[in-house]
Amino acid sequence: MPKYVVEFAANPAAWPSDPKQVLATWEGVLDGAEMLIKEGLIAEINWFSGIEGFAIIEARTKADAVGIVTPFFPLFSQQIREIVAFDDAKQTIIAGLKKAVG
Repeated sequence: MPKYVVEFAANPAAWPSDPKQVLATWEGVLDGAEMLIKEGLIAEINWFSGIEGFAIIEARTKADAVGIVTPFFPLFSQQIREIVAFDDAKQTIIAGLKKAVG
């Protein structure tokens, strides 16, 4: 199944300013993410800082990956990229170079 890396960052304009509301929002976001991990929709979530990180998603299509992360918008902006496995990429790269060489 294809894998996608989703880079995400908090969108400060969409977050509440009251600290108690911020805490409640984070609790909801993290509970939602944990639920998606338990359901197998997100393989893993990693953090660069307290407000940005990345997730690995296995989904049939990029459209499916978009659907998985859409509920986190507008609290987080997201960039989704498909990951190509090393063996697949290696074969494709060599085949493309062989065509270029002739």
